[in-house]
Amino acid sequence: MEYGKNKIVLYHGSPNKKIQPTYGLGNDKHDYGKGFYLTESSALASEWSVCNPIEKNGWVHKFILNL
Repeated sequence: MEYGKNKIVLYHGSPNKKIQPTYGLGNDKHDYGKGFYLTESSALASEWSVCNPIEKNGWVHKFILNL
């Protein structure tokens, strides 16, 4: 975890360059259903950013949250 006690850095992978974090969107077929998923791993977010095997580019969005 980056940033220490008062902040945390999380990442979101998406095929979209611009995003608006919105709860309830997404695909019911994902492991945890609809939602806006974040991870502490930028590498994992990068994997998530490419949803279709023929796609080669995606976006990793970085969020710094105050605790």
